[in-house]
Amino acid sequence: MIEPQGQTAEALRPTLVPAHVSAEKKREILRYVWQEAGPLFLLSIGQGVSEAIYDPIWRGALRSKSPEYLFEKWRRFEKFSHSFNRLRIDPVNQTKAEFQRHTIDGGVPTLPENLFICGLMIALLEKIGCLELSCEMPLQDGTPFLLRANGKFRLPPDAESLNSALWKIEWQNFSPRLMAQDIEASTLPAVPNIPNINETIERLLRLLMMDVSQQWKIDELAREAGMSKRSLQRKLTDVGLSFSNLVRLVRIQEACTLLEKSDVAVTSVAFGTGFSDSAHFSRDFRSSMGMTPTDYRVGLR
Repeated sequence: MIEPQGQTAEALRPTLVPAHVSAEKKREILRYVWQEAGPLFLLSIGQGVSEAIYDPIWRGALRSKSPEYLFEKWRRFEKFSHSFNRLRIDPVNQTKAEFQRHTIDGGVPTLPENLFICGLMIALLEKIGCLELSCEMPLQDGTPFLLRANGKFRLPPDAESLNSALWKIEWQNFSPRLMAQDIEASTLPAVPNIPNINETIERLLRLLMMDVSQQWKIDELAREAGMSKRSLQRKLTDVGLSFSNLVRLVRIQEACTLLEKSDVAVTSVAFGTGFSDSAHFSRDFRSSMGMTPTDYRVGLR
């Protein structure tokens, strides 16, 4: 791997580009990395994503319990951030997906941008539990090229010969990295008017907190908890809660924690806690806490 002059690969790898940086600035940064460190380094930047788990966007991605959930979050983030560049994801089966990069006006993003996104997607899939992953990216003449195998990236002699807007990723097996029992009891939100949370409610809280950014549905939570939808609703009614109340409780608790313990943008907190947009987040937060997310953070300083 070629390293940039005066800096090591380790120094640059964790520097994932913040969401609030302009699109043109991001392109400039990626062009600089391409010129100074080379395309292999650009592909490997995503391997440092676990070092950025303080960011709710990346933490949410890393808590995906399957590739399908990761893909759904990726699509939601592109819409949430009004991204000009998009990634079309077409799952072929349970262990393979095809990807195509494009702009919203029908163009194609730059080669450095595409390699960075490809490397990031590979890193996320590997870190959530995709095993023995490989990636194939064609050359401009259509010849398949194996970009990643056995945990390593490789490039053709001329990296610009790649058709970087298209690639396929395949994995041999999947083993989720995070389970509900991994959530510490001390991090569970307090439930108003319930002096002693029963075992069932605690189980539901753990499942929700395992992935706060997920777009939870009651049928899905019931299935994860091993009970029927009707039984889940009855358990919640018994303690004066509804499904939407429970989800909101967990989301607001997580949002408060992020606002207290980090300086990430409020929009990142909104996405990372599962809200559909910043306006919805602000309304729910004000309703629950009596103030806006920004005022809550300011009041803590």
